Amino acid sequence: MSLTLEKLIKFDLLEESEKYLLNNQVPLLAEYIHVTREIQSTDQFIKHSPSFPGSTDKIARDELKSAIGATLAIEGTALSSEEIEESFRKADLNENLRRKEQEAENSRKVYHFIRDVVHRERENLVYSEQIIKQIHKYFTDNMNYPANVPGDYRGEFPVTFGVPKISGLCRTRAEVDPAMSNFVNWLNEEKSGIITSNAIAKAIIAHYYLTEIHPFGDGNGRTARALEALILYHNGINRYCFWSLANFWSAHRDEYITYLRNVRDTCNPWNLIIWGMKGYLGEITRIKGLVLRKVKQLMLMDYARYLYNTKKNQRIKINPRILHTLDLLVHIPRIRVSKFLSSPEIQALYSNVSPTTKSRDFKKLEDLKLIRIDKEGNDRYIQANFQSLEYLEYRVS
Repeated sequence: MSLTLEKLIKFDLLEESEKYLLNNQVPLLAEYIHVTREIQSTDQFIKHSPSFPGSTDKIARDELKSAIGATLAIEGTALSSEEIEESFRKADLNENLRRKEQEAENSRKVYHFIRDVVHRERENLVYSEQIIKQIHKYFTDNMNYPANVPGDYRGEFPVTFGVPKISGLCRTRAEVDPAMSNFVNWLNEEKSGIITSNAIAKAIIAHYYLTEIHPFGDGNGRTARALEALILYHNGINRYCFWSLANFWSAHRDEYITYLRNVRDTCNPWNLIIWGMKGYLGEITRIKGLVLRKVKQLMLMDYARYLYNTKKNQRIKINPRILHTLDLLVHIPRIRVSKFLSSPEIQALYSNVSPTTKSRDFKKLEDLKLIRIDKEGNDRYIQANFQSLEYLEYRVS
């Protein structure tokens, strides 16, 4: 049975999916419970890891740029991380923005709006058509999309969307208005079922519903994915990288479109929900890895400072140059030794010492297992040795 307008405006697909799951679908229920628990565990680790300006803010900023690039890529706009960063710089200086740069800046405004709304309203946040319209307005301001008014529903014309094109179920403004009213009522309902109470499942289906209503002349997909992010953030899910699902949808664009299409064809969103939840788990597992790397950077430097501060008792003595060299290495990926030694920072650090002294410093770093130098063919590569942290033991003296 395919989705109709009458079925759409009932907004009961989550309930139907829950019935399907509980109707002797034991393997599917076990899979759902496992994925849910893995998400909760990973998300708890991220939320309980210290986060403050200067520590993990770069992770959050990089994820924001990645999400902006991802959600625009789904719509056919290609922007690199560098181009997005440049659009931020220009916007901050009130410089003129090219069309693609304006799209990136508009996206940044949306994510800031989401953050500000949740922080301002806290637990009293009520989803509204006005919030959804404001998200759309930020996305499409200064873009002059045909037949689109920023922050207002489309006029009296039917729409087609997707690849291949399908006709919208809401054909006129007279059908869009009540659909959106019922939609926000559904958004604000609290349910207690195993799926209906799951914030991630609800965010994914809210995303789907808004794409089906297709209330705006343009920018519907971006608005739907931003609403998804708002629901996640409002529910305390991955609070400093709450837009992660945009990266997953973009990385699997063809499958994403197919899964959305299948919901319309079958009226069963289960496959979209579990696929999206697994994608979300993959995204926050990746972010967990970034947070862990940051922790390891801090711990390796902490250990090196411990060696420096207790050097009277150490067989191998280290100095401030060694600390500075390691501090450079913990923040960069594996690199050719020749390229690292010729970097401006190392050139300046060792400008007033002999080559023998420099070699001795690097030998100490290796002997203390603070770095690794590996040979591959005719090249040698250097990197911080985070593995050494697994074997260290601090003893109380």
